[in-house]
Amino acid sequence: MDQAGITAKTDPACIADWDAVSYSSDDPPCLRRLDEDLMYPDDLEGEVHFDGQIWSHALWDVHEAIGGRHADTAILWAQIGWTGTDMPELAQRIVDQVEDRYGAAEAAEAEAAFADRGIL
Repeated sequence: MDQAGITAKTDPACIADWDAVSYSSDDPPCLRRLDEDLMYPDDLEGEVHFDGQIWSHALWDVHEAIGGRHADTAILWAQIGWTGTDMPELAQRIVDQVEDRYGAAEAAEAEAAFADRGIL
């Protein structure tokens, strides 16, 4: 820990370790992990924070597969004008954005990341 009591980020799959220090005994403390082994739809519980772990893992895998800039751009553009509510629909919109912007090879990698979580 540094002088302010904040840990250095050593685990990229751990989000908001700085926030979780007051209520998590994990090392490092995490608000949310991006690598939980949960599957859509089998592991859905109807609780957005829990279910969001499935989505977070898929987005993490897209990020790792095609790179942060391409993933972030496609994810943001896919949400513009989207009024849907389910993971498969938004996942397909993201894959479509990846294909439109970066080509079929990257789209296949993004699609595989969603498929690995059972979303597509």
